Amino acid sequence: MKIYDLLFYASYKVMKKSGNFNDTPVLGGIVMLLPTISANLITIGLLLKGFHIYTVDTSGPRYSPGNILFVISLMAFLLLYYKWHDRCKKIVAKYDSLKIWNPWLVIIIYSLLSGFIMFMAGFFSNRDWIFKGLNW
Repeated sequence: MKIYDLLFYASYKVMKKSGNFNDTPVLGGIVMLLPTISANLITIGLLLKGFHIYTVDTSGPRYSPGNILFVISLMAFLLLYYKWHDRCKKIVAKYDSLKIWNPWLVIIIYSLLSGFIMFMAGFFSNRDWIFKGLNW
């Protein structure tokens, strides 16, 4: 969870500078967490598909009620997680004392690394590129 806390802090700082989330700063921190956690869940799904452990039928409609409900429940979970006992304030105070790099740099590095891992998981699941000869 520490990497998500760092990403929450970086997103919180970026959104605080924009001024759009002055009334609910936790929501500003969650803005970057939703797509990255979703991408990480997709990566896990691709890896499981590559190992022939679990596959999900994604041929249904894109905006199905199940998908919408999943995103809303993930957002509600994240809001509760960071609001519980003012966890967001503790995280911000912790990383403010550490003097981390530029928040944009943290977001970009994490997004690039996460995207690279997701593409590699996709190649693995389809047995493309360097995974062409694998037959497990």
